Amino acid sequence: MSPSPEPAAPATICVVDTSILIEFKRLVKIDEQWDVLAHMLKLVEDGSVTFPRQVAKELQEVRFPDAPGAWIGHAKGKICHPQPDDATLARVLAVAEQLVDLEATHEREVADPYVAAMAIEIVERDLFSRVVVATNDRVDRLPAKLSLLTACARLGLDCWTPEEFLAWVSAGGVTGAG
Repeated sequence: MSPSPEPAAPATICVVDTSILIEFKRLVKIDEQWDVLAHMLKLVEDGSVTFPRQVAKELQEVRFPDAPGAWIGHAKGKICHPQPDDATLARVLAVAEQLVDLEATHEREVADPYVAAMAIEIVERDLFSRVVVATNDRVDRLPAKLSLLTACARLGLDCWTPEEFLAWVSAGGVTGAG
């Protein structure tokens, strides 16, 4: 009996930023939220949706445990992609140092550079998948903070808005939204 073949990489892999999950409740009707989150969990399980652990931590610190907060608590244990390594994180910050607001007073780890680093590692590893970052962090607040959108542009990464991400999820995670 021959070993079973490796499962094919998803056509699109979306690395989700915290802002997507914060916007989720505004964009998805309350009676549809659990169905959408259940579908998103399946996309996490098949490797189509992913996020670094810092996104889960950031969401838990920013919001009370509502539907997206409860979802991420479960989904973080089903992530198929490895966490980004320090060398990739350093590459991201070399190109987009202001992705971390150095003047901020909080002590928590900001997720944005980890989101970009995870996307870069997936691009380099999964050559046949389209890799997209989903974020609502689209406005630079210079000189203090660079948006994740601008950082991704500098790094050659595609980005989706929350609406584009949800359209892709609603389409079954099989078609490109942007």
